[in-house]
Amino acid sequence: MVAVIGFLFFSVWDSVILLVVIALVLYLIYRNRINKIQKQKDLLESQVKQRTIELIKQNEQVEKQKRMLEQEKVKTEKLLLNILPREMADELKNKGKAKARKYRSSTVMFTDFKSFTTLAERYSPEDLVAELDSYFIKFDEIVEKYNVEKIKTIGDAYMAAGGVPIRNKSNAIDTTLAALEIQRAMLELTKAKEDLGEKAWELRIGLHSGDLIAGVVGIKRFAYDIWGDTVNVAAHMESSGEVGKVNISETTYEAVAEFFVTEYRGKVKAKHKGEIDMYFVHSIKPELSEKEDGITPNDAFWHYVNLKLYSSINYKNAEKYIVKRLAGDLPSGLHYHGIHHTMDVCKAVERLAIWEGVKGEDLYLLKTAALYHDAGFIDSYESNEPIGANLAKEMLPNFGYTDEQIKQVIELIGATKMPQSPNNHLEQIMCDSDLDYLGRADFYTIAETLRQELIEFGKLEDDPIRWVEMNIGFLGSHTYFTKSSQVRRQPEKEKRIDELKQKLNATQN
Repeated sequence: MVAVIGFLFFSVWDSVILLVVIALVLYLIYRNRINKIQKQKDLLESQVKQRTIELIKQNEQVEKQKRMLEQEKVKTEKLLLNILPREMADELKNKGKAKARKYRSSTVMFTDFKSFTTLAERYSPEDLVAELDSYFIKFDEIVEKYNVEKIKTIGDAYMAAGGVPIRNKSNAIDTTLAALEIQRAMLELTKAKEDLGEKAWELRIGLHSGDLIAGVVGIKRFAYDIWGDTVNVAAHMESSGEVGKVNISETTYEAVAEFFVTEYRGKVKAKHKGEIDMYFVHSIKPELSEKEDGITPNDAFWHYVNLKLYSSINYKNAEKYIVKRLAGDLPSGLHYHGIHHTMDVCKAVERLAIWEGVKGEDLYLLKTAALYHDAGFIDSYESNEPIGANLAKEMLPNFGYTDEQIKQVIELIGATKMPQSPNNHLEQIMCDSDLDYLGRADFYTIAETLRQELIEFGKLEDDPIRWVEMNIGFLGSHTYFTKSSQVRRQPEKEKRIDELKQKLNATQN
């Protein structure tokens, strides 16, 4: 029994040991498996990490290359846009070619330095190019400011054009503004050089408006250029101009005259064009510029530009018609009520309307009334206002005026009948414009033309003393209705009264 029990005891113990050994072996196997898995995991994570680092580096390299490509693309496009307008450049990139286009209305500007050959002799080639470059860089900045396209430089000549490659109605105005700013820049550069004891360069500027062809020529070294008589005439305006002045042709003048101070300077012969009228542009009209400096366009300037470009009223043709009619049909002897008076009142009403803040097409209605207010003198010296009103009623529908607008024009004409009694603000402006000269420095010159006319038509005896008395009485009883005329004209009118009284006293004594 003891033997059996001992045997069983040892068998159980052996079984326990065996189980422990088996468990240990299994645990070691498990641990070994876990370690292998961990090592594989660590290896995989290491590989993933390494691959991630490689991918990040590759992405960084790709991004760097992409940035470099973008930078090169920007440089290339910038270089291309320095050669061609964006529209032409885009067309060339997309289609491989750019079609030449015709423009019905563009304005070409030429500048050229006077006696450049003589100037060049005083400089080394490097200094000459550097000096020329300094001027042209300034010109580039100015034309870009006014959306005028630089075309090219030819030696010392600089050519630009408004209205290309993007068409716009304001190209003559834009190019004129650019030309005036170039002129001012030259004055500043001239002063700076003179302060340094150096001889300044002198510039002529010429403008002409008309049709032309614009496009890209060739298949290598692309060049955007313009062709046509408009280019030739613009060059002729420059060569026929004067140093320090902007010389424009008649067609440019017609497009910008309402906004700028101009001076007629005669005719010049142009090849295939006959004689062309020329004008100097001096500045923006004072009333259309900031602080009336004639330099910076004010809000009224741009409002007036938009009115001219987009109004349904064809004021320009209405003006051409009546001016031609007055020039041909007014009787002789109208020393005061001639076409010169009509144009003077037109300028006065435009100026006063802007001072008074008139907006929209009311400005054109005032100017139209000024054009027609003395048209009745064509048929009669007496009661001419109704005749002028009927002429306006007959003709203005042809130029885009509505019935209501024509009615207003007729009422404005009637307001000028003496004695004046305006019923609204526009009529007040019309009345003050008709007698604007009473408070101006040219009063005596204009008054003398009225005296001559009245004598010629039997309305006045040739009595100098009586004439002075009449003027004193008329000036004393006259009233300016608008605030602008009261401020700007009344003081001068009162001076005329005092002067006339002194003249009368001197004559009587």
